[in-house]
Amino acid sequence: MENRPDTPEAPRPAERPKRRRRSTGTYAAADSRRAAIIEAATLHFARAGYLSSSLAKIAADAGTSATVIVHHFGSKEKLLMAVLVAREERNYLRVHGAVPHDDVREQFRAVLALAAHNLTEPGLIELFAKLSVEATDPAHPAHAFFVTRNEGAAGALAASLRAALAAGQLKPDIDPDQIAREILAVSDGLQVQWAISRGRLDFLADYRAYLDRLTRALTADGHGLD
Repeated sequence: MENRPDTPEAPRPAERPKRRRRSTGTYAAADSRRAAIIEAATLHFARAGYLSSSLAKIAADAGTSATVIVHHFGSKEKLLMAVLVAREERNYLRVHGAVPHDDVREQFRAVLALAAHNLTEPGLIELFAKLSVEATDPAHPAHAFFVTRNEGAAGALAASLRAALAAGQLKPDIDPDQIAREILAVSDGLQVQWAISRGRLDFLADYRAYLDRLTRALTADGHGLD
């Protein structure tokens, strides 16, 4: 027979918050530990690359053990995916979380600021460029990540362009989705070239010149980024 709240077998109301607090505390501790591991892994992958980064060293910097990392993430490969997802979330907030969506110049300046920040993590750029090419194979473990990432990044840029179009900032005949894909392709392509050149390519100068030309071509007043 199903217990009712007023039966002796049912937990007393005073006991319920105590169990929820323990459960919430456990989840919070697990989330905090995962965040610390991802942060440590990001630093290691950025500095030494994926292959040269060991779970033991990452665990030591995160204040835990390699066994705990495997418990939370399953493998070093899946930890890499978690690092890439966290990076994309931070990148989205840097570009779309702090500037007006209907101001194309501010959006493009935020994109440039993000590119400048990413250059401080050359190992992650090289890793990202390498994986993005390898992941064209549907069997690659990072394939689904890059499909989702490309659709999300292009979609967010297209939404900002549509907002700027609705605000009258852009010429009426533009295609926000096509332009968003172009911006993403130029950014990713320059990152691959930068990685191949071992940093000799002036990525920021080339990317800024492209976005300035694009701004002049798109905007109703024909002005660039400055």
